[in-house]
Amino acid sequence: MSRSSWYLEGYVGASKRLRRVHLYQFPYQVGRHQECELTLDSTEVSRRHAELDMVDGQLVLRDLGSTNGSFINHQRIDKEQALFAGDVVHFADQEYRLIEQQPDDEHLFDRTNVRVGSLPENLPRGAREFQMLLLKGSVSAAFQPIVDMDGKTFAHEMLGRGAMEDLPNAPWPLFQLAESLEMEVHLSELFRQKGLEIAYNLHPHGRYFFNIHPRELNDPERLLRCVERIRTNFPQLQLVFEMHEAAVTNPALIRRIRDDLQAMKVGLAYDDFGAGQARLLELTEVPPDFVKFDIALVRDIDSAPEAKRQMLEMFQTFLVDMGIATLAEGVETAAEFHVLRDLGVQYYQGYYFGKPSPHISIDT
Repeated sequence: MSRSSWYLEGYVGASKRLRRVHLYQFPYQVGRHQECELTLDSTEVSRRHAELDMVDGQLVLRDLGSTNGSFINHQRIDKEQALFAGDVVHFADQEYRLIEQQPDDEHLFDRTNVRVGSLPENLPRGAREFQMLLLKGSVSAAFQPIVDMDGKTFAHEMLGRGAMEDLPNAPWPLFQLAESLEMEVHLSELFRQKGLEIAYNLHPHGRYFFNIHPRELNDPERLLRCVERIRTNFPQLQLVFEMHEAAVTNPALIRRIRDDLQAMKVGLAYDDFGAGQARLLELTEVPPDFVKFDIALVRDIDSAPEAKRQMLEMFQTFLVDMGIATLAEGVETAAEFHVLRDLGVQYYQGYYFGKPSPHISIDT
């Protein structure tokens, strides 16, 4: 008998939040009838549409002669068929993903109208592969150099990359998939842990900027425990914790995080400064060690209107007077670099100095 807990997870109505339904007994019937364990309010679903059952420790799906069919991974079934974690199941037009939670898993919730048309595809595919990515830790990292005014390497930004067959390598689509499963915090933690392991093996005394996902701020205790483990496991690394400017909305919370980071000898950077509202008030209340100017301020600064250059110069003067180091992101040309250097920006990152790479450049 399986000791796992099983759930169906899917969107309800127009909501963008996932609902998780516990399969609390077997057989577990799905349909429009009020006596079904899961009642679906859709005229395309039959009164007793399908049932899930546990047979010799294997979860299976049976269609109960429904009009519009039951589907596993977009394939209609005509007989009892095994189900596995991550499978996408359709009961007519109702779409769910099957979720398995292990007992010790801390991180893993009268007339039938005949349907015409294709199955909905609201749930992203690749859920099973994504779960395997988390289980196996199948991620890697790339490192982009950060240089000083003389072009010498000052640090590297650590950027997560996927390393699972049949899933993207780039972090953005992986985070989109993770968010649909409400697993973005787990992915962010995995990227960070694996990336710093790689960094430690490549250059154990190096300085590394690392990102957090905004949802990690919802549980600051967990976030700080994670950073503390990193500091304990990699005591020689020089670390800088990056926080998006838009997340700097709760000065008391950010001050507490900054103070705890300082106690662990971890620096703090506000990322993407100037991308939206420049939070100058928060900067004065909880000043970080670094501010990273967003690429929107940096791009084509050599040919930008004078007003844009004056605005950047104003920010630069304001930050330096507060003792905050400045860093320009997205520098792609020599002309941009020369203007930024003339304005006094202290550090630089962008394709002009190096693209993200699995290797780490070290000045000798």
